[in-house]
Amino acid sequence: MGARDETLANVYATALLDLAFEKGVHAEILAELRAFDQVLEAEPQFASFLNTPNIAREKKKGVVTRVFGPKVSDFTLNFLKVVIDKRRQQVLRPMIREFIAGYHQRMGEMVVKVQTAVPLAEGQRARLTSALKAKFDKEVVLEERVSPRILGGLVLQVGDTRIDGSLRSRLETIGARLEGTRFRSQDYYEDQG
Repeated sequence: MGARDETLANVYATALLDLAFEKGVHAEILAELRAFDQVLEAEPQFASFLNTPNIAREKKKGVVTRVFGPKVSDFTLNFLKVVIDKRRQQVLRPMIREFIAGYHQRMGEMVVKVQTAVPLAEGQRARLTSALKAKFDKEVVLEERVSPRILGGLVLQVGDTRIDGSLRSRLETIGARLEGTRFRSQDYYEDQG
């Protein structure tokens, strides 16, 4: 995404945030945009349909209205239609990300991305949230993602800081240390000949 797209995403997200907070529907819009973003991620054909320039804007708005109209507020539906009218749908996902980040910032919340091999149990989630809240002195919102690839433990992303406590990372570290200490037997045994 280029600087122009980032600016566009920020302008649209900020305008939507301002209006949503002013009207008191910010939490509802947040939930609806998250759900819409999940659809865009899970259905690349739908995202492609929205981004195809040869498809008329009215047709795109009609599909969005039929599919999402009954599930989202008029506020969110009108926002999506404006994005389509202005031909900015290729920047829709960055707009949603900017809206989410701005929402949490305005609410004084810190978003922590958590990657685990299996879903966190409720007790683990509560302890992690409590520990992070104590460390950063902010309300914490966990964005959880399950990735069996990490084998065990967890990986945290707090802003630009990544904390890797995964089993995979630990095993790779041990493997690197072992590789560094390998030796050849002939270096240590005398030739008996």
